[in-house]
Amino acid sequence: MPRSQSSVYSVTAPPVTGQAGRDASADAPTGIAAQASAVPAVRRGRASWQEVLVVLALSTFLAALVFHNAWRHPFSTQVGVWGDADEYTWFLGWIPYAIGHGLNPLGTTIANFPHGVNLMWNTSLILPSFLMSPITVIFGAAFSYNVLATAAPALCTTFAYMAFRRWTAPLPSLAGAFVFGFSSYMVAQSVGHLAQTFVMIAPLVLIVLDRLLVVQASKPWVDGLMLGGLAWAQLLTGEEVLTVMAVAAVIALFVLLAINDRAIFPHVRYAAKGLVVAGGSFLILSFPFLAYQFLGPDRVQDAHVKNVYVNDLLNFVVPTNIDKFAPAFALNLSNQFRPHNGSEQDAYIGIPLLLFVLLTLVIARRRRVTWVAFSVAAGMALLSLGPSLHVLGHTTTLELPDAWLQDLPLLKNLLPDRFASMTFLATGWLVAIGLDELRRFKLPARAGGWALAGVGLLALVPITNYPAGASPMYTAFSTGLACPRPTSGPQVSPRPVALVLPAMDEMSLRWQAESKFCYAMPTATGMTGTNKGDVGHQPLIVKVGQPGQPLPPLTAAVRAEAAADIKKLHIKEIIVAPEYPYSGLPAMTPNDQAQLVAWLEGLLGQVPVNSHDAFFTYVWKNLPPNHDIATGHVAYVAGAL
Repeated sequence: MPRSQSSVYSVTAPPVTGQAGRDASADAPTGIAAQASAVPAVRRGRASWQEVLVVLALSTFLAALVFHNAWRHPFSTQVGVWGDADEYTWFLGWIPYAIGHGLNPLGTTIANFPHGVNLMWNTSLILPSFLMSPITVIFGAAFSYNVLATAAPALCTTFAYMAFRRWTAPLPSLAGAFVFGFSSYMVAQSVGHLAQTFVMIAPLVLIVLDRLLVVQASKPWVDGLMLGGLAWAQLLTGEEVLTVMAVAAVIALFVLLAINDRAIFPHVRYAAKGLVVAGGSFLILSFPFLAYQFLGPDRVQDAHVKNVYVNDLLNFVVPTNIDKFAPAFALNLSNQFRPHNGSEQDAYIGIPLLLFVLLTLVIARRRRVTWVAFSVAAGMALLSLGPSLHVLGHTTTLELPDAWLQDLPLLKNLLPDRFASMTFLATGWLVAIGLDELRRFKLPARAGGWALAGVGLLALVPITNYPAGASPMYTAFSTGLACPRPTSGPQVSPRPVALVLPAMDEMSLRWQAESKFCYAMPTATGMTGTNKGDVGHQPLIVKVGQPGQPLPPLTAAVRAEAAADIKKLHIKEIIVAPEYPYSGLPAMTPNDQAQLVAWLEGLLGQVPVNSHDAFFTYVWKNLPPNHDIATGHVAYVAGAL
């Protein structure tokens, strides 16, 4: 087969042989049939169902082993730490609740009252939350969270294995799949960013794109429907990941076109038909969701500050505190990376694995798939560095390509460091290709290559004491103590309004979900996807009690302002949340809680009802008239149910 007509992926040193060991070209069509065949046949490997089950079982066991601290008490402890993980429990609880009560699952004013939230602008895991609804309803959101957090690396490994088996043998495919499924990206993001770990659709898209653009042995509409369906599923799982996947696909496509310029035209018609079907099916499936996102209420832009959530240049070779084999001097370096949030330091590949990638480029240089994978890995790594280069925590003036991407309307909310997800998929692909190519070499060289790759995989082993945050149920929220009575007359919100103080985003959201959404709730900054106009303009009564902030003195002006806020927000109940010492970063110390309770007692003239847990929740059930709060003419009485 002439080089110009060969498959865009299938150029290898040895000839492809048929079942009887003869050259596969002998099986190719001849004469008129050969001339009619515009696209030459392309052979691909395939993972058997037995292989897939073994890989799934192995990767699930390893994922559960990594997250074993959470699985000791899976109903009251969550994988990761306090913070964003608690916001995901709200998402997991909201979807089945909204569907079961005939409410809009995509938007609500129950949170961030009165402005509301548009969940299409949040990392709301709509599709996984829907699929997990029975488990969430029966076993609780914390258990569902643990199931999803564990399933993410297991499914990423399994699907990557299925993808890599198209080009490589079983063991190389397994090694490459582990690079992706248990990468530093996956381990770091699992601390609290569940949506960012759901990248298992990416290797499935790789399979479909290979079928659509290269193999072309099926029907274009079949491949197109699969691609459109996968894109839709990712849209409802995580738009940020979908965008990252799209950028990676564009890089791969350009490389394919560049290295196969004379083999393009025989593939154009099939690919074009499939891509049209993919785009059409995606738009049809996605239209109601995208319409609500871009035309509905509470649309969000500029959710995060720029040039902060980026990867440091040294992060590719310096391990962080989520890596098992990280010496003290390396941690001293990585502690200087920005951001100081360890869940966003997710680019560590390690010197041994980088050396093996270089070896792959040498020994597999005749395989065009090598250069496709390398281009995606390098391109996504470069984009993960952000709009300007960061070295050891210092921001340089060197502008990088991501600066151009952030000028595009649909990409400016994307956090650059998360491009690393596709860096690891492509790196795993390269590792599989390199190990597969080692079969051509004699035993000493083959053993040396495997040893180098093995050391590289060992360097990616995560810490054995992976964090887990206690997520206990508090009786104030689980038994209805913190549920205001519905009021008669016109309703200004879908539920009576309760103010939970301090109005911390994630904790307040988790407790609202535990209360079965029996109250609407103002919050300090809403959710991740909240308009800037909602942030920093909260009323005084919502801002009091924030950790580290002094309480305002109860002057006449403060009383009047607080009373006006309570009236404007239609607050029927005020709740002081329990101490939360489990994560090592409590939302409120005992002293802070005592001061806030005393301040509210002075404002309202009432002693609250408290729960019967180890850490009390305080609830003011019957607020005095607003005029009495404003003037201070309140009777100091015990709270009553």
